[in-house]
Amino acid sequence: MSNLIVKKVETPKELKRFIFLPWKIYKDDPVWVAPLKGDYKKIFDPKKSPFFLHGEMVYFLATRDGEDVGRVAAIKNTLHNKTWNDKVGFFGFFECIDDQEVANALLDAAKEQLKLWGFDHMRGPASPSSNEDYGVLIDNFKDQHVLISTYNAPYYYKLYLGYGLKGIKELYAIRFPGREIEAKQGERLKRLKETVLQRTGVHFENLNMKKFAEGVKTFRGIFNEAWNTTYNHGWVPLTDAEFDHITSSLKPITDPELVLIAKKDDKVIGGMICLPDWNEVFKSWKGNIFPFHWIDLFTKKKTIKCLRVVILGVLPEYQKKGLDVVMYHEVMRRGLDKGMEWAEASYIVEDNLPMFKPLMNIGGEVYKTYKVMEMPI
Repeated sequence: MSNLIVKKVETPKELKRFIFLPWKIYKDDPVWVAPLKGDYKKIFDPKKSPFFLHGEMVYFLATRDGEDVGRVAAIKNTLHNKTWNDKVGFFGFFECIDDQEVANALLDAAKEQLKLWGFDHMRGPASPSSNEDYGVLIDNFKDQHVLISTYNAPYYYKLYLGYGLKGIKELYAIRFPGREIEAKQGERLKRLKETVLQRTGVHFENLNMKKFAEGVKTFRGIFNEAWNTTYNHGWVPLTDAEFDHITSSLKPITDPELVLIAKKDDKVIGGMICLPDWNEVFKSWKGNIFPFHWIDLFTKKKTIKCLRVVILGVLPEYQKKGLDVVMYHEVMRRGLDKGMEWAEASYIVEDNLPMFKPLMNIGGEVYKTYKVMEMPI
């Protein structure tokens, strides 16, 4: 007889066990990169995480014979419900041993909480929303765990299906083999850039780190106007507080030459934020910055081989003019000049064809697939 217990997290000690359970689940996983503990703890702190300004989370821990074996959060995202006019509640921060009984008990707990809130569907994993970790990785558990991307144990998808959740949308991570693309299409893409920029009157500027806050404000407006519900499943506008929180945490690892600001005259009409994949460095840290890991920020940047495309947005009136392709190529070329060899862009929603097709045409390839899961409750 199983001694499985699923309990709502109620004390600081229980919350600490909840937060740090991934270090136990992935202790033998050679791919997983631990998040930085200081930043990760802030996600669950209502005083520090802006998500709680429009959302709520209830946490559950599963134990068996006194040992923690799983966790999940039931999540209310009122901004999502306002944007989409639905009654969808979310589950997220799911971690579990490879045991269907444990997974079922955790998801049951989340489902019951969502019912209490009045939701009629459960969707996820969203940790805590579609703007952060979203979907379950279902393939390619060998390639590196790239910065700001979802990674999970290979058996999670099986557990979700076993519970009765069904995939409702696929999200893709696209890989760009930089040197190969440059060798095959470099001249064509260079001519395309000249044509597009001349035709549109657009030019590129780098991010001014001395005016970081001003630049962030500009990107926030572009992101929320450029993205919408037409092609971006589950999209929810980022609040000012959320965008500031995300970008301020990225400031120490930002390379201004990898942040493009597209301007027409004096108006910002688009932009692209890319970062070196610092997970290649963070992997050995195991979530700890101190006592001496911070020195790596100064000594190991040139060893990074992957460029992470974080955000790309173009105002609606400038879309479908080739600017997205031009920006991808421009920043890829800059990455190659810095010693990087390839890039990842994610997540691209499966039916976002205006974004997906151009990326394929310049040599991108889908190399990871994520599924968003859902069930009626």
